[in-house]
Amino acid sequence: MKSFAIIPGPMTRGPDFFLIGAPKCGTSALADYLGQHPEIGMCPRKETHFFADDQLFGRQQMHPGRRRKTLTEYLSWFETLQGRRLGEASVWYLYSRGSGERIKAFRPDAQLIAMIRNPITAVPALHSEFVHMGIEPVRDLESALALDEERVRGGAPPGFPPASYRSAFRYAEQLKAYFDLFGRESIHIVVFDDFKRDTAGAFRGVCRFLGVDSDFDPEIRIVNANKEARVPGFQRLVKRPPTSVRRALRVVTTEDSREWLQSRLSRLNTRNRPRGRIPPAVAAALLPEVENQCRELRELIGLDLTAWLEESDRIASG
Repeated sequence: MKSFAIIPGPMTRGPDFFLIGAPKCGTSALADYLGQHPEIGMCPRKETHFFADDQLFGRQQMHPGRRRKTLTEYLSWFETLQGRRLGEASVWYLYSRGSGERIKAFRPDAQLIAMIRNPITAVPALHSEFVHMGIEPVRDLESALALDEERVRGGAPPGFPPASYRSAFRYAEQLKAYFDLFGRESIHIVVFDDFKRDTAGAFRGVCRFLGVDSDFDPEIRIVNANKEARVPGFQRLVKRPPTSVRRALRVVTTEDSREWLQSRLSRLNTRNRPRGRIPPAVAAALLPEVENQCRELRELIGLDLTAWLEESDRIASG
């Protein structure tokens, strides 16, 4: 593991809190609301995954040769931010224990925010996003989920951060690893259902945890709605251009300009669309995972997630 320990000072000011995930649990919305707070400066790049361990960094690459950002480059994103608290949001940090170790080396006193959601609804949302991004070749949710064990054994598609869909949402195991590193008092947990039902209240709870004014009211707006590629083939081409195209672009463009162009083309090829109904067969397949998480989270932190079980039973029964 590379060490990220640095001497604090005016030239090296970086994040002191991290929104570590999980994916499809409201992290984009919370990062947006925190970024509106006058006492908080949020990194303008969400999903930097700068502290990703080597395994996670490798899985995230759509093509070989992608360069890690240097510490200097990473810290430059915070140079102009205002606020006495600085934050960064990357949803796969929670999944990766190695990421937690890197954050600990960089900022031993960091505060962390984790968001969790019923896997019954989180997995379909993640599958939809991966299809839109062009990293999930199997568009049918039930068929993609059925590949979980095969992908754990043989490897997931390029750009696919977790080993499988199920492994992305094993919250108890993931949280315990962070508790062991940072202590329970340094980690604030937000349940997606609570965040959705009382967004302002959940936001105030996060503000109190961070020690900033909890009376501030952000603009509550829809962030990161479900997306669909207008032309799936074009989306895959944007995300994974042929080797000859990548080589040519490297000659005439910078890395930042290529990232901007990719993002711009992807947005032009995107439309928002409500997610379809979760198939009962998918819910039934995920029900054991939900039961395990409810039991383990109750034992770990005393969290009552009976509502997850009720929701899962309802969807599985059709």
